[in-house]
Amino acid sequence: MKRQNPSIFNDIVGPTMVGPSSSHTCGPSRIGFLCSQFINGKLLKATIEFAEKGAYTNMYKGQKSDLGFVNGLLGNRPEDISLRNSFKIAEERGIDIEFKISDFEPIIPNIAKLTLESDLGEKAVLYSDSTGGGTVKLLKYNDFELNIVGDCYELLIFADKCNFEKLSEKLKNIFKMNEGFLCSEKEEEIMVNLKLKDELSSSLLTELEKIEEIKTFKVIKPILVVPSNRNIKMPFESAEELLKISEESNKELWELGIEYEMARSGWNKEQVWDYMRYVVETMEASIKGALKGDIDMNGIISPTAGKIYSYYNTGKPWIDMGLLNTGVPYGMATMEYSSAMGVVLCAPTGGSAGVFPGAILGISEKLNLTMEEKIKAMFVTAVTGIVMSKDYNYSAELYGCQVEPGAASAMAASGLVYMVGGSTRQSLAAASCAIQNILGTICDPVAGLVQVPCISRNAMSVANAVVSANLILGGYDPLIPLDEAAETMFRVGKQLPSELRCTCNGGLCITKTGKRLAEEQEIRNNTR
Repeated sequence: MKRQNPSIFNDIVGPTMVGPSSSHTCGPSRIGFLCSQFINGKLLKATIEFAEKGAYTNMYKGQKSDLGFVNGLLGNRPEDISLRNSFKIAEERGIDIEFKISDFEPIIPNIAKLTLESDLGEKAVLYSDSTGGGTVKLLKYNDFELNIVGDCYELLIFADKCNFEKLSEKLKNIFKMNEGFLCSEKEEEIMVNLKLKDELSSSLLTELEKIEEIKTFKVIKPILVVPSNRNIKMPFESAEELLKISEESNKELWELGIEYEMARSGWNKEQVWDYMRYVVETMEASIKGALKGDIDMNGIISPTAGKIYSYYNTGKPWIDMGLLNTGVPYGMATMEYSSAMGVVLCAPTGGSAGVFPGAILGISEKLNLTMEEKIKAMFVTAVTGIVMSKDYNYSAELYGCQVEPGAASAMAASGLVYMVGGSTRQSLAAASCAIQNILGTICDPVAGLVQVPCISRNAMSVANAVVSANLILGGYDPLIPLDEAAETMFRVGKQLPSELRCTCNGGLCITKTGKRLAEEQEIRNNTR
């Protein structure tokens, strides 16, 4: 199936999650939620297996992937704070949970195999992929091929192959409008997967039960905030198209961001605006939650954002950073809150959750901007991220750290230019400049945690956004258009060796100190 156009609230400022990682905490939680619907009755046992040479192996404990999978299997969403206690809840419900490292081929970095067993004797074996930024995909169910990303009501119909033609005609008459239609077969059985925007009514379910060719069927509920909308023509896809529309219509980027998300989501203007307000408020709450400094980061460092925030007022040695005196600690605070398993926004990922709060909200505060102005700036930031990712997901496992805090700094640079009165052309040029500054940045989370160097890279990325914005406003020409710079970023990411793409097998992770910290963290992980 053709890749769905990205959504601002699915892919750029979302999802909301309990930290620390979008790929390895939020993604597993969403996978668990979707997979839990494949069995009837009460879940008795779940076995989750990771490929030995995949990305989960060295970090699934440190990045709380195990808690995420269990949280989802309990029927909870990734923003549910009960994720922190999911092992205990599973034990109270009598669910046997086992995690294993197995030797199946890691055809993708974040592949996982889930085997679920119910009290009704039903067994489901599913393969999944956490595809970056909290997005996920179910790949296989009991040897049937799948392509479920959680944006539809998925109707799975099972029948004998010999009845397929009759069944197909009946289904076409019932479901004239749908979001996609897939078939998979094994031996003499076939599975038909219909993707639907709306929940199936009880009368429709009754009608399905009467079709004699259907042996059985399942309905899987979605997990994404914004539903599938494949049959709509989007107003633009590339930065080049965005710039042309802006200049011809005399509309600002925030207006075009709202129009884009209205088309993509099917929501009205008020709904889109109100959800971005929720995004801003959630980010602000994350900042405040960490600046007090009383959080437990469950890892190799302690919170310092609050100390840094107040340090420059102490009279001790300090190089004045101007607006960054606020922006940098705000960005760090969000990352620290995420590490402490607080509720944060992926922006566009968990590993870059601090860049927008630091660059956009921290500097908005120092400029005394209103909530309305913050929301507009966030739409500019987000729509820039949309055109950058028209063909790709933001995933360090696939493309390195450059597409997480690096890409976020490009989006934020665009928003900052808008905040001080720059043009659309300048906003997009600032994003290109920021990308050029971070090309090739590797992902090497020490001890498998989203802490070192992730937190300081978020701080650096806030600074990159500010520097890039000011360079463009001052007249610098980055020459390379944003579309070409973004394509280069993802192309360079593919060229990075796997050791430098969030596997803990390279970079700082394999230094003498990095190895020692990993051993110490493993002991802590095994005691929870």
